[in-house]
Amino acid sequence: MKVFAVLTFFCAIGLALSEVPVHPMHVLTAGNQGKIINGDVAPEGQYIWQVSLQRFGSHFCGGSLIKAGFVMTAAHCTDLIGEVSAILGTNEWRNPGQLIAVEKMESHPSWNDRTLDYDYGIATLSSNVNLADPMVGLIDLADAEAEYAGGTMAITTGWGLTSVSPDILPDKMQVASVPLVSQTDCQRQWRLQTITDRMQCAAGSGSSSCMGDSGGPLIVTDSSTNSGYRLIGAVSWGSGTCDTSKPGVYAKISAARSWIDSQIGN
Repeated sequence: MKVFAVLTFFCAIGLALSEVPVHPMHVLTAGNQGKIINGDVAPEGQYIWQVSLQRFGSHFCGGSLIKAGFVMTAAHCTDLIGEVSAILGTNEWRNPGQLIAVEKMESHPSWNDRTLDYDYGIATLSSNVNLADPMVGLIDLADAEAEYAGGTMAITTGWGLTSVSPDILPDKMQVASVPLVSQTDCQRQWRLQTITDRMQCAAGSGSSSCMGDSGGPLIVTDSSTNSGYRLIGAVSWGSGTCDTSKPGVYAKISAARSWIDSQIGN
């Protein structure tokens, strides 16, 4: 599971004009649906807020259940047209525990598909999920303006590509532990792509999100929360080849709490 893509996550905007271009992690073509690179199969029932967003029975983006009727994802995942369903309560995206239609997809009003800034999206479900199901649960959001130091270990999950040559999309959810990267270090590595205050970088250490991971969670442990974790990022963009030596970029949840709260009624 190379960490980051849009199915589960990532393709970054280029380092230089001659270098591999950056892409949102949900950009898929036939046979090209991202996953976590160099990850492992996630334990059954461990990451119960993970959502698979699907069209016509195919996974295209990840998400995190943040309220009974709302899924946090990436803005670039809301650009696709057609009927969308949310699959929850399962480690296998082809085998839904709960399947609920998505009523609407909203992107942050400042979302910029050129710079990939403000890559926040929220899917409103047509009905609330059944939280009595032990395989489904909510993830706690990062506090507003919370910052996490470079080197802090985080976790990313999803069904993005596990290989890009050849493209391999896993049936089972993948998980990888990745170190957070400071904004300064991330900017140094990405050079021509601006790393804004709405971006959280992670990985570049042998694992990475990849295409298909887009919108999926970046979390840190927090024993003070109900879930035991905090959602600090949503897979946004990264290397077009899911290069595990470069950081993946996530939409920083703490920088958009006021907008998120306004959308979900907190």
